[in-house]
Parts: sequence; structure tokens; C-alpha cells
Amino acid sequence: MLADSTTTGQPSTPGITIDKAIFLRKFTENALQQVKEGNPEEYYKLVKVFSYSKQASSVTPEKYVEELTPWIPALSANISALNITYRELVDTVFNSDWITCSDERFVHRYATLVLQVLSAHPAWVPQAMTALVRWFTFGSRASDAAAAPIVHSHLHALVAEIYRTIPTCGTSLAAALVAACPFKTAKPNIQVLFMMNSLRCLEYAVGIRRPVLQLLLNHTIQIDVEVQVELDDLESENEDEEGGSADEAEEEEGIFEFEEEGAGSKDNVSGDPTTKILSEPESESESGSGSDPDSDSDSDSSSSSELGDADDLGKVKYSVKKIVGKLDAVMSTLFAWLDKHFQVDPLTGEMPESASQLFLIFLDLFSAIVLPTFKSRYTQFLLYFLCSKDPQYADVFLGTMMGNVGEPVRTLAQDKVSSVTKVSAASYLGSFVARAKFLSPSIVRSVIGVLVQWANAYLDWQEQTQKDSDATLQNGRSQKRSQRSYSQVLSGQGSSASQYSDFERHAVFYAVTQATLYMFCFRWRDLAEAHGGGPVVESELDNLRWCHEVEGIQRVVFSKLNPLRACASAVAQQFASVASQTNFMFCYAMLQKNRRNNTDSSAGSTASGIHGDGTSSIVISSSDMILRSELDTFFPFDPMALPISRQFIDNIYFEWQDVGAELSDSDRSNSDDAGDKDDEGDEDNEAGVIEQMVAMSISPVAPLSALPGKTFE
Repeated sequence: MLADSTTTGQPSTPGITIDKAIFLRKFTENALQQVKEGNPEEYYKLVKVFSYSKQASSVTPEKYVEELTPWIPALSANISALNITYRELVDTVFNSDWITCSDERFVHRYATLVLQVLSAHPAWVPQAMTALVRWFTFGSRASDAAAAPIVHSHLHALVAEIYRTIPTCGTSLAAALVAACPFKTAKPNIQVLFMMNSLRCLEYAVGIRRPVLQLLLNHTIQIDVEVQVELDDLESENEDEEGGSADEAEEEEGIFEFEEEGAGSKDNVSGDPTTKILSEPESESESGSGSDPDSDSDSDSSSSSELGDADDLGKVKYSVKKIVGKLDAVMSTLFAWLDKHFQVDPLTGEMPESASQLFLIFLDLFSAIVLPTFKSRYTQFLLYFLCSKDPQYADVFLGTMMGNVGEPVRTLAQDKVSSVTKVSAASYLGSFVARAKFLSPSIVRSVIGVLVQWANAYLDWQEQTQKDSDATLQNGRSQKRSQRSYSQVLSGQGSSASQYSDFERHAVFYAVTQATLYMFCFRWRDLAEAHGGGPVVESELDNLRWCHEVEGIQRVVFSKLNPLRACASAVAQQFASVASQTNFMFCYAMLQKNRRNNTDSSAGSTASGIHGDGTSSIVISSSDMILRSELDTFFPFDPMALPISRQFIDNIYFEWQDVGAELSDSDRSNSDDAGDKDDEGDEDNEAGVIEQMVAMSISPVAPLSALPGKTFE
């Protein structure tokens, strides 16, 4: 170290070097002492010595290293004195740009100084962590990209050593990460750098996995929800421009074509999926705006309350593309990290205990953050991906969702889960089983069997409730106020407000039934076998044998609660189609009866605010609107449309497979209700539903039925 202080080419003079070292140490000691005596002049000179900003300082990094190197041992000799009185000096030491210097020996000495300060004064840990975490996004500028790997390596080496030396610093590290998390409007490369380095902390700071993963999951879902909000806005603009034409969904799905052609190509995602994101040009990464850089000239007009022309509509679409790309970058980073940490142990052939513990953390965070979020489109695929890693993980997830659905009959005091959460859990059950390619037929049958039992138990309870109610009416105890009978409720008679109230009361039943029908549409092959045993033959569907788990579906479908009227129309129609083609049951007549009832109800209730599509404008509770909207549109594992992230999903994703084509549309219609063809829109509706299912998505890119005034047909 003494030789480092020699700055001339002449042979070093040990006496002079030692004298300089002693002088600097004494100067530092005296400067600190004079602060206590009210004379801070020398102290602020010392503070200036350690202050260095790579961007603002006129001193070159090499000159800074040369001048500061002899001061490091001088300050180290006075570490014990650095209490709260010297906050400016300590903050300057922590926040200097020392870590960007290329001199490895200097960086090591400075890191040792920081560690010595924290070891002697642990109270400074929060300030140190805040200063260090700010370097997590270093490299977002093109000029810093080359040096970023080395800087991050030095950074994590120091943070890991601090964590090892002071185990209690985990709380401060997690708090610093929360404070430093970029806004959701930040550029993708900034988001990815922060997320990569935050996840890297978990390699050595295992104790903070939960709070850090919670932070990153919350951050991801905020961007995810923004995608849906932008799509809703785009849908609104399309309606204004085109009067709500049938081409809206196709235009919105086209939003993702931009990503498919660019970031989604296989060439771009080989190796590290974040390579393309981190290599953005400097002008892109430094821009704080999420707007189109080519549209600055239109900034004045963009402040208007409505985007009425094609240029403004194009800006909205461009904005959606950028948000989708950002979400893709963030999620692909998480996918890559999870894939690395969920690998089967080659010795035992099982998942290590650490991976199972990590899965439980993710499942818990999913239940707390993702499950209650209605507008989440892709974040849930993180847990979907984890469930594919081990059959036990899928079992635990399914059990957790069934636990959220709860028992069919529970008292208000026992039921602590909201109806919205129950409906969401049922949606997750149905969508997961329908789409999870890695689930065995036995698991598919088991889940459907549990849901069918649930629905039948609910019907049993309803029937018993009706019997008790009838007995009460006969005893003359029903005169408290005018009521509709149970049969009137089920037949759709009475006020529209009561109909919606009844939907809210039975919303979980309808959600469970819809999940069952949705699973049947996708996984009926796992529920049946050929008459002589063995797998299903697509060209021989007349004599299928069905597993006992589906025996109660007929009772549910034809029950007085009429679930086909409450389920999403696409699900109801497609179930009718699949069930008819496989000779499982025939329910087209009920669908058409429901349509006629809706039409009759709308024609006779115009004065009460009933629209022509069977929906009501009467005041409805907010919770009922949420339940209706969620049941009609929420299929959480609709196809993954993020071009980079989908590489982790495609191989484990069950795509829609149409039933054998031996039955034509006319054959299917004639076999069920040949005499009932008064609905001229049947063929168009059927074609539209099949198109949606073949396109692997029942809910459109921007759910049209989620809009006010649109429920079911």
C-alpha cells in the first residue's frame, strides 16, 4: 500500500511515504475533532476529498483514484469516530461514484472502507444500502453498458459481504429496493436491470426473498393492469370511430403483431431473453416519457379530452405496443430466473427443498396480489409455469383455489372470503385445468368431479331452502313484505333488479358451473374413452363411455338456476356444441329458450330501463357488476401473447382442439332442435364462438363484454 502513494518515477523514499500517511491520518483526526469545537472548515475539506461524481466532476477517474487512494487508510484509522455528527462525510463516502472506477485494487480498498464503517457503526446500514441499490440500474445508458457487468459484480460482492457480516441488514436492503424501484413508466431496460439485480440479491440474501418477490410481483402486475387499461381505452376509441363494429376484436389482436415480428422472433430470444432489451440505444433509455418520440409535434393536440382522428388512435395503439413490450421484458426476466431455480436435482430426481419453499412463497403472493386483481392478463402465468415443474405444485395450487371457492353452503360467520375472490378462484380453476398441458387425465377428472359435486351440493341446499320457505309461507309467516317465489326467481319473472340480485346471490355457483363447462370443452377427451376401452377415436364419437365424475353435470345444466343463461355466452354455446357432437347431452333448446326469454323481457321492460340485448340499466350494486363482468370475461390463462415470454409457456400450454368434423353445423342443429330456427342469428353466433375457441381465446384482447350494459345474450 505504501508503494501506491509514490507518484514519481524515482525510487520511493519510505520515510517520506510514511510521513505523508501519518500527516493525512492526523489531518483527518484533527478535522473530525474541530467539528466538535465548532470549527468545521477542515472537516468540509475532508468531505470534498471523498466527493466524486462521474457525470459532474471535471476530475478524470484516473486522477480521482490517484488523489483519493492515500486518504482511504487515513479515514480507516478514524473509523471509530464516525458517529451521527459526521453524517455529511459518511453520506459522501457512500454516495461517491467510486464503484465506476476501473482500478480493481482501488475498488477493493474503497469497498473495504465501506464495510469497516458499517461494521463499526451498524446504524449506517440503511444509508449504505440506499446508496448501493441506486447502482442497480447502472448500464441503462449506452455509454455505461460495457462497464455495467463489472460494476454490478463489484456491487453484489460488497452487498453480499455486508449481508454476511451484518445479517440484520436484510430489512434495510429490502426497504432500499422498495424505495429504488422504478416507476412503471420507466424504460424497459431500466426495469429489466433493476429486476435482474434485485433477483441477484436473493442468491445470497435468502432471508428477504418474500419481500423482494412481493415487490417485483406488485411491480409487474401494475404494468400488466396498465396494458388492459390501455386496451380498454383503445376499444373505446374504436367504438367512437367505427360505431362498435364487429372488427374491433381483430384490430385489437393486431396490437400484438408488432411484437411477434420484432422481439418475438427466435433469433432475438436465443440465450438471455433480456439481451435485446438491455441493448437499447442511449436516446431511448434516457427518455423519461412513454410517448412516441416521433410525435412531439402533436403534443399540443394530444391534450384534448377525446382522440377522435386516426393519428390520435394510432398513438394509443403505439402506446399499447410499448407497454406490452415493457411487460414482456419484465416477465421474461422473471421467467428466466424461476427457470434457473426450479431444476430437478440430478441425484434425487426431485425438486430441491429450496425450490419447494420458493414455490410456496410464490403461491402465497399470488393469492394475496394476483388473485384479487381482475384486470391481470399475464402475471398469473408465472405461477402457471411453476406448477408445470412438479405435479405436487399443481396439486397444491388446485387445492388452494378450491379452498378459496369454499364450501357450497357456509354461514356468513364462517365465510371470510368475498364473492369476488370466490368467482376469481373458480375462474382460475377452470382456465388452469383447461390449459395446463402437463396435467394428467386423472387430475382433470378429479377436479371436474369436485366441482360437479360442489354444484350438486349447492342445488341440494337450494332445494332444501325452498322447501323450508314453502313451509313458512303455508304457516302465514311471509307477510313481512312482498316477495317473489323461488320458482318466479328461477323463471326470470319479476323485476330486473331482483334478477341481478339473484345473480349476485348465486354468483359462485354460476362461476363453478362455468369453470366446469369450460374444462369440458377443452378436456372432454380426458373424460371419455371408446366404448370398448382405450383412447377416444375422433371419427367414432357415437358410443363414448364417460367417467363417473361427470355424471352430475346434466342435473346442474338443466337445474332451475339455469346456469347456461348466466355463463358467458361463448362458453355456453361452445359447451352445447361439444356436448352435442360427443353425444354427452343436448342443450341447444335451452339456449334458444334463454334467448327468447331475454328478448321478451327486453320488449316488455323498456320503461324500466331494459335494453334490447336483455341487459338492465336499473341501479345495480357495484359488487354485482364486478361479478357479472368477471364471470363473462375473465379466463385468466387465455393464450400468452407476449412474444418473448411465451417461449416459456408454449410447450406446456394446451391449445384448443376442435371436435372431429364429421358433424356439420346443420347436422348438429337438426339433431337437437330441428323445429326451433326462429333465431336468425344462431349460425352467426355459432360461427363466432367456434372462431373464438379455435383462436384459443374466449375472452377477446379487450373484453367487449366487460363494458357497462353488456352481459350475456
